[in-house]
Order: sequence, then structure tokens, then C-alpha cells
Amino acid sequence: MTRRYFGTDGIRGKVGESPITPEFVLRLGYAAGKVLAGGDRWNKKGARPTVLIGKDTRVSGYMLEAALEAGFAAAGVDVMLAGPMPTPGVAYLTRALRLAAGVVISASHNPYYDNGIKFFRHDGYKLDDEIERRIEGLVFSGEIESIRPTAGKIGRATRIDDALGPALAVGVDDLRGGPAARFLVAG
Repeated sequence: MTRRYFGTDGIRGKVGESPITPEFVLRLGYAAGKVLAGGDRWNKKGARPTVLIGKDTRVSGYMLEAALEAGFAAAGVDVMLAGPMPTPGVAYLTRALRLAAGVVISASHNPYYDNGIKFFRHDGYKLDDEIERRIEGLVFSGEIESIRPTAGKIGRATRIDDALGPALAVGVDDLRGGPAARFLVAG
């Protein structure tokens, strides 16, 4: 199966037009939650997987953040909302905090009426093509039409007031030569 929506750097488009609509992004959040946070890593520990969401300052980011948060929560994934922060900061914190995944809502240098969604694996790197295909497959599988999460299986959301502060503090410490230093300089 080829990818329909994922490009070289996530999913991008004009806000209000497919695929950058709240309805699609809710489905995307649910599918990504099932794919990225599923598996033995979380089931063995009994811990609930957690995803970090950061964004740029576009006003549409608030709508898309809410839709992603709802999709992840319906999939049983906890969400940490970082608010505005640079893309490399989300990638770094995803790995440093040992989260299931990270997401950035940003269209980078594109016009204000565009926006996009970029996912990071647990190690802070962008998704492989196969993972993107699995997420898209679930979005269109029909399974999402019957989402009926029960109270004990719904993820929770937490807003982080100063997400960038810890990232910078840890990043400075890593500049002593650890692998994170190379990531921050190169990323």
C-alpha cells in the first residue's frame, strides 16, 4: 500500500481542507496511538504509553492539538501538551523522557493558512515509511468508526507549562559529548 497523506515530513496542507481537518486529525491521532503506543513495550510494564505534542504559534494549531489529543486519549494513550516549541525540542524530549512518540503541529516556513503534523518515534527520529503506511491503513480501515472507549481505558492529558526549560537543561548537560549532543547540533 502506498502512502496517501504522509509526505517526506509528515502530513501537510491547507487548514480546513483534507487532510488538515479536525475530523481527519482525530482519526489520525487514534490510529497513531494504536500503532505507535501498541505492542509489548507497554503491555509488559503495565504502564500507559505517553505521547508529547508540541506546536508552533499558528492559531490553527490549537484546533489540531485538541483533535490529536482526543484521538490519542480514545486510543488509551496519555498526552503531554508542550505548547509552542521548536521541532527538535519535541524530538529530543520524546527520547529523553522515554515516551512512546512525539508529535509536532507546524507547517514550518509555509504560509499561515497551512499546517502540518509530524510524528517522531520513541527514539526521537521520524517515522519509517512502513509505520506511516500502518497508521494510514488504520485511519481508513473502518475500525475507527466504532471507537467507544470506556472510562478505564481513556488516556489523560497534561499541559506542561515549561517544556522547553528541561529540554535546554538536559541538552546543555549532554553537550559534554553524549549522543543527544550530536542530535541537537545536527538536528
